[in-house]
Amino acid sequence: MTRSNPLLRTGTRLRRQSTVLVQQTRTASEMFLVESRDASAAFGQELKAATSKWADTTRRSVDGFRDALLKEALDWQKLVLQSRDAYVAAVSERLRRVERQALSTREALTPEVVETTVLESARGLLQRAQERVDERLEHATKPAPRQKPKKATAAKTRSKPKSKKQLAENGQAPLRNYDQLTARDVVARIQRLSGPQATAVLEYERAQKKRATVIRAIEQRLSAAG
Repeated sequence: MTRSNPLLRTGTRLRRQSTVLVQQTRTASEMFLVESRDASAAFGQELKAATSKWADTTRRSVDGFRDALLKEALDWQKLVLQSRDAYVAAVSERLRRVERQALSTREALTPEVVETTVLESARGLLQRAQERVDERLEHATKPAPRQKPKKATAAKTRSKPKSKKQLAENGQAPLRNYDQLTARDVVARIQRLSGPQATAVLEYERAQKKRATVIRAIEQRLSAAG
């Protein structure tokens, strides 16, 4: 009897421990299932959110690439159209220029225009011939050159300056290298001279050169300015 009691107590304790183990194992299994289900649900939600985010990012990237591609296509289309318009405009302008040149050539070959051109050329030749005749006559009627006056002394140099007429009579040229200029050269420069310069040239011509063409041109210049 005494020996059986410890065995009974041991069996009782073992049964209790077995019951506790079973209960704890069942409780742990239930908690594992619940936590696994919750973790699976959370993982599913996170996976769904991540998938949605990835899809949204990919969609925006694709849209951006599509917009960029469309913009480049529009830019190239615009460039092609501008190049085409510029080429067409250049060709049209070239054709218009050729037409104008052809029209001008056709008009220039009309009898009236040819006659006018010939007459203007003849008039220019006659004017140049008249100038040459005037120069020859002026050189033929030109008096013998006067002797240059002796150099004035220092006292005379400090005297009252001479007038333009006196300078012309003494043979002093009104412009630099004036004596080397032809009548045509002087006439061409008259319009660029000031009033006093033109007057000095007129006095010099009257006193020295006596070229009728130059004198007449200077008188017309002074009368128009006065």
